[in-house]
Amino acid sequence: MSYTTEYVFGHSDFEIERLKIQAAALANITRRLIVESNIKRGMRVLDIGCGAGDVSMLLAEAVGPSGHVLAIDREARAVETARSRAEVAGYRNIEAVLATDDDIPIARPFDAALGRYVLHHQGDPVAMIRKAASAVRPGGIVAFHEVVAYERGLYSLPSVALYDQVISAMTATFVATVPSPDVGARLVACFAQAGLPSPHLICELVIGDSTSLIPRWLTLTYLSMLPHITRLGLEPASVGDPETLVERLEAGLAAVHAQVVSNLQICGWTLRP
Repeated sequence: MSYTTEYVFGHSDFEIERLKIQAAALANITRRLIVESNIKRGMRVLDIGCGAGDVSMLLAEAVGPSGHVLAIDREARAVETARSRAEVAGYRNIEAVLATDDDIPIARPFDAALGRYVLHHQGDPVAMIRKAASAVRPGGIVAFHEVVAYERGLYSLPSVALYDQVISAMTATFVATVPSPDVGARLVACFAQAGLPSPHLICELVIGDSTSLIPRWLTLTYLSMLPHITRLGLEPASVGDPETLVERLEAGLAAVHAQVVSNLQICGWTLRP
């Protein structure tokens, strides 16, 4: 039985670029999760839902040449991209393979398993946590980094109307199309239901101004979701030409010296009994 649903954002060239921008924005938070969960040199680590391979490369840095990262994704395009980027960047300790969420390799237990932005795509996130735990040795690390899609998540102050319209449409669509949009706020319960000890938690967000990665990240996410936004009748009439959206957002934010804030980023990790 599969517990996943269709990936909302697709797997186009456009989406691969969005994943790279997102990864740059989230890198420091994920690095903190890696450090605090004690993923270290020499470990064998599973990267669940590797996407374009950004988390895989952060893990490869942590485990060093003596360690190994197995990066898995259910989409061949993502696996090919992760493999190619790892080779170009010189990471010889990353192996990227095609595998579904129901086919996580468990023949040889890992020292740690980590997934970023994986659980909110699961119809049953507890089942995914349980699968991750089954892939690691007793005493091994189970870690996830999730976003929480509250109505008052992304925002700018002073407020910019175009920015608010894009956020409103995107958030409503995310909640309507992703099976577990609030799972980051339920990690304690989910880990318990998976039979694991209560996780250690950290909560951060990404913050910046009009020149930061946030406006571009937001715009690319909005455009990746646009088919769903349109299908649900949530597209704001005043957003205008998608081709110029990022420039107009940046200009609007710059005009009022706005401070922009991302959704909450919640990370949790524990040790398998």
